[in-house]
Formats: sequence, structure tokens, C-alpha cells
Amino acid sequence: MVKNPYIIVQARMNSERLPGKVMKEIADKPLIGILLERLSKSQIPIILATSTNSENDTLVDYVSKKGIKVYRGSEDNVLERFYEAAKSVNADVIIRATGDNPLIDGNLIKKAYEKYVSYNDMRCCLSIGLSKSYPLGISATFFSFELLEEAYENASLPGEFEHVTPYISNNMPGNIRVIPFGGEINKFHYRLTVDNEEDFELNKVLIQEYNCAEASIYDIVNILDSNPELASINSGIRQKKWDD
Repeated sequence: MVKNPYIIVQARMNSERLPGKVMKEIADKPLIGILLERLSKSQIPIILATSTNSENDTLVDYVSKKGIKVYRGSEDNVLERFYEAAKSVNADVIIRATGDNPLIDGNLIKKAYEKYVSYNDMRCCLSIGLSKSYPLGISATFFSFELLEEAYENASLPGEFEHVTPYISNNMPGNIRVIPFGGEINKFHYRLTVDNEEDFELNKVLIQEYNCAEASIYDIVNILDSNPELASINSGIRQKKWDD
């Protein structure tokens, strides 16, 4: 079924709450660098999808020097950007990841991808985030180019253009099989995404003091379980929803 899967990482410098966050450094490495190294453990090729805005030039330069492919497209229509990025590498399957989730576990991505492939169904969408099992920020969505193209041609809501997957994950045509991937743990209350300074501080502590850039998601969860004061650093943050 699958010939050419790609992880498409959505990232840009113009973040509303924490501008430039993907290039903010922890232990002498930008967040995007930590993320890309962790994703590489999946052994699935990666392409960065960012915008043509000049403020993203430093991001593109850094990622390109690491040997990662880059596609530059619309700043606001991220669905279009994803679609064109997928076309540029002839991807059959897209794994959507975002640049503000530096601690995504590449081995978990590989495991979820193998599960996705086992369904042998191009109208299947597998989502780690929808399971609400792993911490917020340990999310990725797996879907075919066929579904991405359908979303690109039929999406109509602002949130569908900004967040790429709502048209697919909400099963808008009524014939998409949406499957949550998770159930092994119940740790969605932990927040590992980076949306503001508190989030960045938690990731900084986890990476600098607990070497979590090299840790599995299960090891990271164990650290948070054993040190509840860490999770309290950003426990009061409200996550923005796709249709806000």
C-alpha cells in the first residue's frame, strides 16, 4: 500500500504567543533541532513546511544544513502548504507533526506508522493526539495523500486551513475511518507542547536536567510522575483549540 511516507513538520517563526520559539535554544540546540533528531529515530523521511516570509530564513537555513528538505508556501493557509509540500516529494502517506512539540518520540511515531499501514486503508486516519492518552505535545496524525488532497479541495472553515487535519479527523465526508492511537498510558493531563514561556521552561528543565532529549515518552512520563513539581510549571495553561 505505502510507497513513500513523509513526516511533514509544520513550523514558522511568527508564533503569536512565543515568537521565534522553534529556534529558541535549550542546551545549545534549537527546539526544531531537538524535534528533528527525535523524529529521525522513526527512520521515516522528513520535510519542513514553512512559509515564504523572510523571517523564516534562519529556520530554513538551519534545517537545510541538517540535510532536511524544506518546502516554503503560504503563511496562513497551512493546509495548502502541506498539500504542496506533500506533492513536492510525491508522498503517499503524510505524518503531520508540529514544530512546537520538541519531545515527540520517534520510536512511537514508527510504532504508530506500522499500525497505520496494517489497516491497508487509504481512507483511514490514525491520530495519536485524538486518543488523549499520551501527554499533550506527543501528537501526530497519519493519513493518505488522497485524504489530504480531498481536504485541500473541500475544506471551507478557517480552522481547517490553519490546522490541516480537522476536515479529515472530523470525518467531514462521512466515510473516513478515524482511529485514535493510544491506550497504553493515561497521561494527557501532562503538557509537553511549547506555546508560551511556562511551556518552554518545563521543556528546558526536562532536557537540561533530566536528559529528556534522549528519553522515550515513557521515561519522560515517569520523570513527571516522580516529580510533580515539574508538571506544575505549566499546568495552568489553557490549550488553544482549532476552532477558537
